[in-house]
Amino acid sequence: MYTFDELKSIFTDYIKQNHFDKEPWGLYDPVNYLMSLHGKRIRPVACLMTANIFEDNVSKALPIAYSIEMFHNFTLMHDDIMDDADLRRSNETVHVKYNVNTAILSGDLMMIMSYKHLIDCCDDLVLKDKILKLFTNTAIEVCEGQQYDMDFETDDNVSISKYLLMIKLKTAVLVAATFKAGAIMGGASDEDTDNLYKYGLNLGLAFQIQDDILDTYGDQSTFGKKIGGDIIQNKKTYLYLKALEIANKDTANNLRSLYNNNSISDEDKIREVKDVFNRLNVKDHADSLVAELTENAMDHFSALSVPKVKLEEIKKLAEYLLKRSL
Repeated sequence: MYTFDELKSIFTDYIKQNHFDKEPWGLYDPVNYLMSLHGKRIRPVACLMTANIFEDNVSKALPIAYSIEMFHNFTLMHDDIMDDADLRRSNETVHVKYNVNTAILSGDLMMIMSYKHLIDCCDDLVLKDKILKLFTNTAIEVCEGQQYDMDFETDDNVSISKYLLMIKLKTAVLVAATFKAGAIMGGASDEDTDNLYKYGLNLGLAFQIQDDILDTYGDQSTFGKKIGGDIIQNKKTYLYLKALEIANKDTANNLRSLYNNNSISDEDKIREVKDVFNRLNVKDHADSLVAELTENAMDHFSALSVPKVKLEEIKKLAEYLLKRSL
C-alpha cells in the first residue's frame, strides 16, 4: 500500500507530465499557474488511495484523480472572481495576476479538460459510463451549491437545514465522488463504492463544519487563513445560524446588528460576535455535529469488505482533515 506522501509525489509527477506547452499562451498559462500552486492535493490523493485499496497499480486511476483536481481548481478560479479574492494559496488569484476575462475563459478550459481526461481514462465503456455519470452529477450539484451560497448573501432566513444542504452540494459531494471514483477504478463492488461515497459525504460535511469552527476559534499560524474572516465577511456559517436558532430575541437581534454593522473595526466585530457565540456555547454544538458526522462516516468505513490493514492510510487522512489544530 502506498502512503499519502508517496501518492502525492506520483500525482505531482503526473501534473508535470500534463503541463500545457501550447498556444495561445494567454489561455493555457493561467491553467499551468493555478495547477502548479502547491495545494494539499487531498482530493486526487484520496482518489488514488481509494483505488489502491482494491488495486496495487494506481496508474489507471491517475486520469480520474487529475480530472477531479482540474475540476476543483476550475471552481476555485471562478469562485475567486465571484468573491473578489486577491489571494489563493498565498499567491495572486488568476483574475488578479492576469484579468477577469482570462480567468473566466481559462476556467472554462479547465472544466472541458477535466472531461477530456475522463473520456480518455480507459477503454472499458461500462467503467467509463459509471465515471462520467458520477462526475457529471457531481459537477451539477457543485454548481447548485455555489448558487445557494451566493443566494445566502442576501437571504435573512437561512435555516440550518438549508445551510447543511448548501455545504453538502458545494463541498461534500465532490469529496464523496472522489472516494467513489477511486473505488470504481480499483474494481470495488457496488456495495463498497456506495459505502465509500457515503463515507466521503459525511467526512466532507464534518470537514466544512470543522472549517467554520476553525475560522473563529483556530490558530491562525496552523489554519492558514485570517481568524474571523467569516465574521468580517458576514458569512452565515453553522456557528452564526446555530446562535440565531438558540438565542433569545434580544440576543438574536444583537447578533444580526453586529453582522450588519460596518462602522466598527474588524477586531471589535470579531470580538463582540465571538462573545455572543461563547455565551451561547455554539462551539460545543458545532463540535457535537462534527462528532456525529464523523461517527456516521466511520459506520460506512467499517462496513467495507476489505482487510482493515488496507484502510490505515485513508483512516490517517480522515484524522488529518478533522483534527486540524484549534
